[in-house]
Parts: sequence; structure tokens; C-alpha cells
Amino acid sequence: MLPRMTWIDTRIILYYTGLFVFGIAAAMVVPLVTGILMAEWNAALDYLLGISAALVIAGTLRFARVENARVTHTHALILTASGWLAASLVAAIPLALSPAYVSYLDALFDSVSGLTTSGLTVAKDLDHMAHAHNMWRHLTHLIGGQGIVVAAISLSIGLRSGAFSLYVAEGRDERIMPNVIHSARFIWYVTAVYVLLGTVALSAVNFGLGMEPARGVLHAFWMSMAAYDTGGFAPQSMNALYYHSFTLEIVTLFLMIGGAMNFNLHAQVWRGDKTELWRNIETKVLAINVFVLSIVVAIGLAATAVFNEPMEILRKGMYHVISAHSGTGHQTIYGIQWFTDYGGGAAAAIILAMAAGGAVSSTAGGIKALRLGMIVETIIHQIKLAMSPRTAIVTTRFHHLGERLLTPEITSAAAIVFILYVITYITGALIGVAYGYGAAESLFESISATANVGLSSGITGPNMPTGLKYLYMFQMWAGRLEFIAVFVLMTQVLASVASLLKGKK
Repeated sequence: MLPRMTWIDTRIILYYTGLFVFGIAAAMVVPLVTGILMAEWNAALDYLLGISAALVIAGTLRFARVENARVTHTHALILTASGWLAASLVAAIPLALSPAYVSYLDALFDSVSGLTTSGLTVAKDLDHMAHAHNMWRHLTHLIGGQGIVVAAISLSIGLRSGAFSLYVAEGRDERIMPNVIHSARFIWYVTAVYVLLGTVALSAVNFGLGMEPARGVLHAFWMSMAAYDTGGFAPQSMNALYYHSFTLEIVTLFLMIGGAMNFNLHAQVWRGDKTELWRNIETKVLAINVFVLSIVVAIGLAATAVFNEPMEILRKGMYHVISAHSGTGHQTIYGIQWFTDYGGGAAAAIILAMAAGGAVSSTAGGIKALRLGMIVETIIHQIKLAMSPRTAIVTTRFHHLGERLLTPEITSAAAIVFILYVITYITGALIGVAYGYGAAESLFESISATANVGLSSGITGPNMPTGLKYLYMFQMWAGRLEFIAVFVLMTQVLASVASLLKGKK
């Protein structure tokens, strides 16, 4: 029988969830100021109301405080899953008040998509959205890319107790610095450097394209956040295609690759150990995947004769493979074209890239390169074992931030997450087919949501079935937290419901 939460456990969860909600309220000050500076008074009022609602909710949850409470690993798992839900529910409030969304559900879809760095959107008039709302959408990428737990820890807002358990529960199993708070702050430091460099470079690109200064800087800042945090939101409905700029594509490629890399790898390189870049099994897997899948996409695009120039084929192919592999979702073609104009091998390669994902402990989603590497190493290990004498002791080592021994625990952990992702990918695709969409398009959309990518085959939009909106929100949430925390929360909720029903009999 599984242990059930006590009232004290519930109060601990509620109290810390309130801290996350308070953090969302504090972050809403940025779009509020943006609205005031841009004279968008209705939008500014939306954020004033959003902040007020968030503070009321956070203040109410603070009454659940338990003195000298100790956050256990189980608390951390439940708190992480519930905290992301609460943050999404509150983050949707100002969006729901704007004319860009048909309903609160649609606003919630975009807040979940933003915080999970997925990038799928159901905004109905993105091209005329207020600057304040665009600022908030992209800011959710920044918060979600680093993680709401990481954000809370880095600000030290009451999360010292059980900080490492919370850090691990959010899908980061590698401590970058000896101290978890320092690890969280290093993540923000790396992010700030990349986003700043991206903003400066893209601002220059936008000025060259003829944008007015304020608009050019804002677009640069938003695209930099979305690219580095592998989110995929964009201020225009055409996404990166809107700019028709090769230079912009190069800059965003640099940011996407940086965002897809393990924060621990960033730390190693910044400490001076550049050899880790080509020795690490993750970077090897990512490089091989990108190389092979780019060739497949290029062959697929060339076969359609839509593009005549080899450079154009390479440019389109590699950009979308890296966008898909990193989980960014930026695109320079219309998503539906993968099936109406290209199809076949090109579309299949993009699907595989999305499913694979980036590195562990990064802003990317998906199965992750390290786990794929572990599975391949395990297969090789089993082949060597089968070919060796019965008395032989066969060991397999791999390099990931140092030399490591392949153990059954590492293998089983990688296999479990791999299986959970595949099951979710396929289940989501089957549900999409049940709603009347094509099998390929449904699989594309299901993988995009679960792997937090944001590329769309054309299914996602304001008019898609309500059931699919709920499905993709669940997939984005579960995929971002890599399932375990979500399953623990669901188990506890079901156990509590069963207990209540039993008590009524």
C-alpha cells in the first residue's frame, strides 16, 4: 500500500506552492512596466489585476505554514508537479483578460506552453498582440527554461529546506556547483550572458532590416529568450520566417545549440576544460544525430524539387533539425508544409529529432541525448557480453563529465524514461487520430507537445478540439517534468480520493 499524505504534508505543499505563485506575481511586474512604457493601458491593467490575484492566492496559501517543516524527497516531487500547475494557472490570468485569447483555457494553454518551453500557441491574433502580453509570453520561457524551482532557489525565497530534493525533482539530476543555490545562480548567469549576446546581435540584424529601434530591440530580446530557452514563441505568427534573414537564423542557431547543452557542460567549458565538448557522450550523440538527420532532411527536400539551390536546401534542413532537436520550435517554413509539400523522409527526420531532444540538465526537452547514448552503450555491452566466455567480466565505461561505469541502475533509469516518452508519444498520436486528424500529423503534434518543442503540423490552433487542448497541456507538463513527479502527484491525489470515498461508506 502506498503511503498517503497527512494534513501536515498537505500544508507543506500548499505553503511552498504559495511561494512559487508569489514569484510569478513578482515576474508580472516586467510586462506591467512594459505596458505602461508602451502606453498600452488595457494591457497594463491586465497585469495589475493578474498581480493582485496572484498575491491574494499566494497570501492565502502562506497560512498553511508549518513551523520547522522539513521538505522530504516525496514532498519535493509533489511540490514540483503542483507548483508548475499553480504557476501556469496564475500566469494565464492576464493573458485571459486580453483580446488575444478566446477563453481562459486558451490562455492557460499558452501559459503551460510558455513555462514548459514548448512554444505551441493558440493565440488568435498574434501579429497584433500588445507588447506587454508578448513580453509576458516570452518571459514565461525564461522562467520555465531555468525552472520555477531554480528561480525560487536562486532568489532564496524560503527554499533552503530540501533545496536539493526540489532541484532534482525538477528534472535536474546533476549539481553544477557544490552548493545548490550557487548552482541555480550559475544557471541564471549563463542564461543572462547568452540572452544579452543574442539581444545585441539580433538588435543589429533588426535595425538592418529597417525596424524602428524600440521594436527592433524588443523583438531581439524576445527571440533571444525563446531561442536560448528552447521555447519557440515568437512575436509574429510567421515565427522566424517573418524576418527572412540568414543572419538571424545563424544567431538563433547559436542560441538554440547553447540552450540544448547541459549546464554542467557549460560550467566545465567556462572553467577551461574545452576538451569536454568533444569527449562527452552527450555532445557526440547530438552531433551524430544532427549530422545524419540533416542529410535525411536535405535529401527529402531535394527530392520534392521545392527548393532548387543546394545552399537553400542545406539551410532549411539544418535549421529545422537543430530547432527540433534542441526543442526550440523556431521555424522558417509553415509547419503544415512538412506534409503537404515535403513529407516522407524529411518529415520523419524532424519527428525523430523532436523525439530525441537535447541534453540533460538543459532547457531542452525530449528523451535526451545522454539516455540515448546509454541505451546504445547498453546494446553494445550486451553484444560484447554474449560474445565473451562465461567466466569473463565485461565492463563498459563512457565519458560524461568524467569517466563513468555503465551500471544496471543507469541502464534501467534511461530505459524507463525512454519507454515513458515513447508510450506518451504514441498515446497522444492515437488520440489525435481518434479526433479525425492524420496519423503522421497526430504523431508530429504529440511528440512536439511531449518533448516541449513547439513545431506544429497545423493541428494546434484556437479552433482545435477542447479535448486536444487538455491532452497537449498534460503532455507538455508531464514531458517537462519527465513523468515521475507527475505520477507521484497523481498517485497521492487518487489515494486521497479513494480514502474519502471509503470514509463515506
